[in-house]
Amino acid sequence: MDHSCSLNTLSSQSVRLRLSVSFWLATLLICPEWEMSAAGEKPAQELAKFTLRDYIGREWQSELVFFKVDSALVGRKDAVLRDAKGREVPYQWSTEDDGSIAFLASVPKFARVEYKLIQGKPKALSNVKVMQQPEMIEVANEKTGIRLYTKSEALQRGPIAGVKLVSGKWIGAGELKWPAAPIDFQTTVRTDGPVFVDVESAYKSSSGDFWKLRFRVIAGEPVILVDEEFSGQANAYYQFNPDKNFESDCLLWRAGPTPTTSLWENLADKHPFTLEPWLRWGEPRHGTWLAFYGDKGPDLLTIGARDPSNWVEPGKTTWKYAIDVTSDRMMSFQLRGFKRNWMFIALSKEAGLQNRKDSAPLPQQYIIKYSDLPLNRIKDWTLEWTGQVQHPRLMVTGRELDEFRAHFKVDPNRLRALRRNDPNVALLDDYIAYTLATQDAELTRRLVKFALTQLQSAVDLYVLETKFPTQGSDPPRHYDQVTMAVNAIDSILRPDVLSPAELQLARSQLAFLGYTIANPSVFSPERGFSANPNMRTTTRCLLGMIACLIPDHPQAKDWAEMGIHEMAKELEKWTGPNGGWLEAPHYLTVSMDAIVPFAIALRQTTFADQDWTLHPKLRDAIRWLACISTPPDPRLNGQRHMPEIGNTYLGERTCLAGWLARIWKEKDPEFARQMQWAWKEQGFFGQPGIGGAYPSATGYSWLMFDRSIPAQPPHWQSEWFPECGVVMHAHFPSDCETYLYVIAGKLHDHYDYDEGSFILWGKGKPLCEDFGYYGRAPAADHNRVDRGKQDKGAAEIKESATGAQIDYVRSDLAGWQRQILFVKDRDCLGPNYFVVRDTLNNDQPADWRLWLATEVAPATNSSEPIRVKGRFGVDLAVYFLEISEGALSTEVLTRTNGASGFANRIANQRSLHLKLRPHATVITVLYPVLQGQPTPRFTRLADGSGVKVEGPFGTDYAFLGLDSFEFEQDSLSFHGRSGAIQIRPRGMQMTLATEGQMQFQKRTLINEGNKVKTDWFGG
Repeated sequence: MDHSCSLNTLSSQSVRLRLSVSFWLATLLICPEWEMSAAGEKPAQELAKFTLRDYIGREWQSELVFFKVDSALVGRKDAVLRDAKGREVPYQWSTEDDGSIAFLASVPKFARVEYKLIQGKPKALSNVKVMQQPEMIEVANEKTGIRLYTKSEALQRGPIAGVKLVSGKWIGAGELKWPAAPIDFQTTVRTDGPVFVDVESAYKSSSGDFWKLRFRVIAGEPVILVDEEFSGQANAYYQFNPDKNFESDCLLWRAGPTPTTSLWENLADKHPFTLEPWLRWGEPRHGTWLAFYGDKGPDLLTIGARDPSNWVEPGKTTWKYAIDVTSDRMMSFQLRGFKRNWMFIALSKEAGLQNRKDSAPLPQQYIIKYSDLPLNRIKDWTLEWTGQVQHPRLMVTGRELDEFRAHFKVDPNRLRALRRNDPNVALLDDYIAYTLATQDAELTRRLVKFALTQLQSAVDLYVLETKFPTQGSDPPRHYDQVTMAVNAIDSILRPDVLSPAELQLARSQLAFLGYTIANPSVFSPERGFSANPNMRTTTRCLLGMIACLIPDHPQAKDWAEMGIHEMAKELEKWTGPNGGWLEAPHYLTVSMDAIVPFAIALRQTTFADQDWTLHPKLRDAIRWLACISTPPDPRLNGQRHMPEIGNTYLGERTCLAGWLARIWKEKDPEFARQMQWAWKEQGFFGQPGIGGAYPSATGYSWLMFDRSIPAQPPHWQSEWFPECGVVMHAHFPSDCETYLYVIAGKLHDHYDYDEGSFILWGKGKPLCEDFGYYGRAPAADHNRVDRGKQDKGAAEIKESATGAQIDYVRSDLAGWQRQILFVKDRDCLGPNYFVVRDTLNNDQPADWRLWLATEVAPATNSSEPIRVKGRFGVDLAVYFLEISEGALSTEVLTRTNGASGFANRIANQRSLHLKLRPHATVITVLYPVLQGQPTPRFTRLADGSGVKVEGPFGTDYAFLGLDSFEFEQDSLSFHGRSGAIQIRPRGMQMTLATEGQMQFQKRTLINEGNKVKTDWFGG
């Protein structure tokens, strides 16, 4: 039987030269091969052969490996195992998996090692000792050991009687909390060397509850591996105190790029630390391993999680499974269910605390060895396979590449410049374009070097773990680096460019990345191992991209299906009925950076049964982003951008509409032209967003757009996007648009505490803005009512009606109802304004804020119109119709964004701030007015539910009530909740946004439904 994945040319002179040029070209590709002897095929003394090869530059030392062998060999005592130098290697037989041989293998960097089993009398002795004592069993080697109770004491103290440190000291004590006392307990030696010893402790109760533990001590290794299976009651747990007889006063862990040390006394919390299998996002005192040590003693003991996926059964583990460590060093292990793998690591304090720049901390290196990257697992991966597919293949088809080459115009000066410089991220678009177009030898040589180096660096992220505390932590940074490598390698993954050794090496590295990213211990949304939503998108789609890059790999279809499943679920559940996205606009761009290229890459595979680039929900999500984009911004030379709502940066533009234009060019030319216009309006921006790498199209950006598509302005009206919010437009598209976007809906992840808030532009200029993305901003930073904790839910749109003359919306959030009436004039410079009504049903005080884009502190006399001087030639007149005796004041606030499309990252605004009593109502007119124009005259009507607005334009009446009301004055009669009368020299317009009736000067309008109804009287 042959499991060989040989790379026989690796030692050739040509490959050595290429390796020296390309620096690190190896990846963790350990491939086993072994051959059984048969009559007449081999010398009689050779019984079996086991071969391991390393292609990553990792120094494998004393790795416990298992190889299946013929059942006739199992148990033989006349066989000796020897390494390549003829030295005897201890081994032992295992019958748990139908017969295998186990031994400790070492593989030098880039080497091929061979172990042979031959006839002879073994002499190698184990250094693992098993000693039976009256009350316990002791298993130890020269570096560590464990004592396990064998008698009744285990029923009160649990199985562990002590753990041996490097100094020889025995420490630790436990306590078992089991509601129903176990009726049966036993400790049994299952396997006794010479390579390792397994001891099992098993508990059973009369109710069927059980707890089974396997402890493994390995020859020469400072570790004790613990594997558990259990099923108990909710209040069953085991407490272990590693400080018993140890007296540690310091701890060491890693939750970021570098390890952290602290004195226990400086961590005053009751639960100062949590040991968990998968490191949570933004939890500084969580870790997958924790080391205890004393300031004066020589020892350091680490307790670390192994095989995170085993700790959680998807859909079943609904309780806390992480291990809290209390201030008295007590660790609580839940015994409700179902599995847990962890380990002790006994080191010297000097070695454990040593600063290591080029490798993970020493305790973590043992986590890597026995959990993240055990040789025994990697050797069974398919890292070499036959087959070859066309490249590049992810972002471009063969036909598209031929067309590109036929129309590409070579700039000789640019070509000469590229030949003189190595590729980097900034140059990669040009480098790949010129290399594919010209097939220039020098460009190709430099691109090969860059691509292979990038791929090695991507592999090192998961192998060395020097940058991040775990393989699964900080998924965005892993995505950025691996995606860059995938794109670069796709451009040169061909036999006419790479040597056979390089080609096989690159394909094997890609397979390694596929296996690793698919590993549920690295990333598993099903288990909650996934952090923020967009990180699910990027990681799963990256896995799908790797599958599309090597579609002939045996696991490629499974990897692609994982990506497709995630993409399909997100498009279905994270997008509303006609657009929107679960996360804020900025993070929509992050998700689309992964989804769109993955959809494109699927075209040249058999993995998908549809063209995902044309998925209607993908189209709707990006159209939403275009629809809610701001009017042309004077700070961006008249370019539009995404609204800075939620976790979205100031002035953030996107290219996603441009991507969509190219995709829909043939299927829906009109829509493509509209998307081209939306992209043009954002300055033909080249990336999905700002504040991140956005790597998915890097190197191929020139393929994502088609500038030949003509731009056609759409005629978008105001629109309700269920589960996201409502956008209100007047005079779109133009340079004097009036615009408002209100946030409301359950698609509200990665936002601020901003439900129900809005941003407002008047006559093409920003008047009431958000502060952008600097963290999760509180409700106080937004144009909304702030009632504290109760306002962290999702606002729900209860009513929405849009029309050419009036828009109306009503939202509700736990008793706070916000109504907005948008009155529109035919003239963009005329009276286009808003009436906002906030009605509170609460028993606590609240704060109402309106943030104003101004450099001048606004007046605070609420009985008069407050004219707020705008920054760009348009002011905002604020007139309070009702404040429920609230006290009006003003504040100034400055926030600094993490990124910005503007000249700086600072947002500065001033507020109008009302301190409200319980059950208050606030009704406000927000009236944009050009600087130089007079402030209109406002008259309060209907106890604040109506307003009369008078100016050179004519006269308006606007009405907005929570409930239906009646109002009569002279020749005007109103019965309903929302409507307006607009009187102009050329005539009169009457509009009802909701059901009701109005009369004016013998004209009557009746609305029996909840759609805008209007009538014009005059010329």
